[in-house]
Amino acid sequence: MVILKDKKEWTSAKSFDELAEKMSEKIQAIPRVTAGFQFPVQMRFNELMTGARQDVVCKIFGEDLDTLAKYAEKLGEISHGVEGATELYVEQVNGMPQIVVHYKREAMAKYGLSVSELNRTLNAAFAGAAAGQVFEGEKRFDLVVRVAGEARKTLADVHNLLVATPAGIQIPLNQVADVQEIEGPNQIQREDAKRRIVVGFNVRGRDVQSIVQELQTKVEQQVKLPPGYYITYGGAFENLQAAKDRLSIAVPVALVLIFLMLYFAFGSVKQGLLIYSAIPLSAIGGIAALWLRDLPFSISAGVGFIALFGVAVLNGIVLISEFNRLQKEGWHDTRKVILMGTKIRLRSILMTALAPSLGFIPMAVSMGAGAEVQRPLATVVIGGIVSATLLTLFVLPVLYMLFEKSIPKHPRKHGVAAVIALLLGAQAVEAQSPISLEESIQWLNNRNPGLEAARLNEQYHARMKDTWRELDKTNISTELGQFNSRAFDNKLGISQNIPFPKVHKTQKRLLSEQFLAAQSQTGMTEKELKLELSRRFYLYISLTEKEKLLQRADSVYRIFEEKAAARFQRGESNMLEKTTAQLQRAQIGNQLALLRRDQAAALEQFNRLLGADNIRIPQTSMVVLPWTDVLDSTGVAAHPRMQFQMHQVNTARYQVDVEKAALLPEITLGVSNQSIIGYQRVGNEDRYFDGSKRFTYLGAGLAVPLFARAQRARIAASELQVQQQQKTLDWLQQQMSAEQIAARDEAAKYRESMQYFQRQALPNAELLVATANRQYQAGEINYLEWVMLVNQSFDIQGQYLEQQLAYNEAMLLLQSFSNQ
Repeated sequence: MVILKDKKEWTSAKSFDELAEKMSEKIQAIPRVTAGFQFPVQMRFNELMTGARQDVVCKIFGEDLDTLAKYAEKLGEISHGVEGATELYVEQVNGMPQIVVHYKREAMAKYGLSVSELNRTLNAAFAGAAAGQVFEGEKRFDLVVRVAGEARKTLADVHNLLVATPAGIQIPLNQVADVQEIEGPNQIQREDAKRRIVVGFNVRGRDVQSIVQELQTKVEQQVKLPPGYYITYGGAFENLQAAKDRLSIAVPVALVLIFLMLYFAFGSVKQGLLIYSAIPLSAIGGIAALWLRDLPFSISAGVGFIALFGVAVLNGIVLISEFNRLQKEGWHDTRKVILMGTKIRLRSILMTALAPSLGFIPMAVSMGAGAEVQRPLATVVIGGIVSATLLTLFVLPVLYMLFEKSIPKHPRKHGVAAVIALLLGAQAVEAQSPISLEESIQWLNNRNPGLEAARLNEQYHARMKDTWRELDKTNISTELGQFNSRAFDNKLGISQNIPFPKVHKTQKRLLSEQFLAAQSQTGMTEKELKLELSRRFYLYISLTEKEKLLQRADSVYRIFEEKAAARFQRGESNMLEKTTAQLQRAQIGNQLALLRRDQAAALEQFNRLLGADNIRIPQTSMVVLPWTDVLDSTGVAAHPRMQFQMHQVNTARYQVDVEKAALLPEITLGVSNQSIIGYQRVGNEDRYFDGSKRFTYLGAGLAVPLFARAQRARIAASELQVQQQQKTLDWLQQQMSAEQIAARDEAAKYRESMQYFQRQALPNAELLVATANRQYQAGEINYLEWVMLVNQSFDIQGQYLEQQLAYNEAMLLLQSFSNQ
């Protein structure tokens, strides 16, 4: 094993494959040395799976070792000629040196020797023979005798071994036998009880399947195996085939499960199939990405496709869910549903696609250990998500239009073009209707989701008021057995726990107070939304007035720019005047662009509060709210925020009563009916009663809380909650009173400022422009003085609009305290 240094320290190679190639060239110069270049984990995995360390392992099965070795060499030569097969390894089965003794029968007969006698002599000389036993206490050991070590080291020692004959003479072994040193098998490998030999190689620059297929073709053409001999192909190729078999089951199962989940989520086969269309669209991108990067289909790529199919349907789920939501809200025009739904969910879809795609980029470009597994998986996921996202955004809305029965009869090409235009960023043309503030508030009351949620909460507490009479579950029991005598009797019973009457009374008050708190919360939500809506209404109007002002300024500077250019051409002015005119108009244009963005944002927020289907624009006439400096002393107390907090205080008090009522006893009433089979004493006689005779009796009981420490702790905690809510009420009252006074002072400040503008600043601004134009034309002032005076005039008018907006916002807040 070679431990590599950090890649930054490499000097002769930049990648693992290049390093392996250069090291292999050097090692090939050493005879009879085979080298393989793999990562340790990969090598161990291959060895555990196939018994060999190479990527591809070819096993030749047969009976004769020499025949196996011959065909292994031939298969190795063929493998060496296959492109991409490197680090060839042919298993060596021969090479073990052996000494073989062949007896000469004629010479043995001449001296009267037998094979068994010669074998015994050889065995005793080189392996040893027991000549007796040695005792050590209760232990005994064989006494083994053999030739000394110096006399059994070489082949000559075997030749010269003396063998005793029946005639009493000793002759060397070479007179009765031929002794030779040959190469024998050094190992015999078996698999499934059959001999086999291994030829293996690693794969570089190609996929395993194509290499093995090419090798199989060449083997069929060039190798003819004897009967009983055959070749199997294992290693990574075997794993690939097994994995393909598993994927042939896993992929259909995954696809079926995805469709079932879609069906259960939407309850519609039609919509499930619509979303399911993302799977073939994503497969297109995954296959194209593999082709572009010249990567083969592998196990990791197959796993990537399974993961991709699950991720690809997310975009469709997001889009179809939004379409369904819009339809539930009353959108019946399918084309408008698609346009609005794709516009709302475009960002979500892009983020859903970008997040996993960016996350897989490091795997896709990986070049280190495990890169051959990571790259195909990441490539499939990234390519599939990109294609699925783009095609889903274009194809799915079109399919949705075709599937829906309520689609308007527009020409198909127009519907597709509208979807494409929307996805490319074009703004859909919607009916824009002007709306007054009163109409806006009416829209808000009917359509705003936040207000609807508050009203649903109010309805919830209204329903909860009817739960104050709730009783515990009725207990019905039965008994059967020998509980009276040896006879089997039966017993039926029914009982009911009834709380103390005061418990229901306290629960009723608590639930009623919670309902009143919910009503106040609804009013608070409505007032806050109305205030925010009014602010957005006046903000849009103010921005519209500023736009008109900037347009007038643009018109003035456009004329100035044209005249400056004409004077420059006639040589009456210099470049500075022309440049100043151009710069002033460009600044006005930039201010207009920024203002229109603010205007669009304000309009979008205004319509979001309305909950309108189509875009509604506020009426563009600027309105100044009427002034009042009288503080409504009852307004703060009657404000929904104060009312809600008051109900919170009462709720906490009634909660204390409920906790105290839990200490009251609980009444239990019941009735039972049973049989008493046997003789019973009735008066002065014994009478027999069978099972048909029933006995009925009543029962009553009290459940008393003997261990009430925990409940008393709850009471103490509830009393602290009352104090906390009361303190919150006191603080809220002070805060709201201060806010009311601050709003009045703000409104008064801006009112005084507006009066200044109306009396002096605005008339002077108009006079300033008229005088500046007249003096500039008469040549009494230069162009720089004219620009300064005109800018000053427009600044005064812009400041007046800002003061108007600030005054209206302060008055809106002040009116909210007076319940207007």
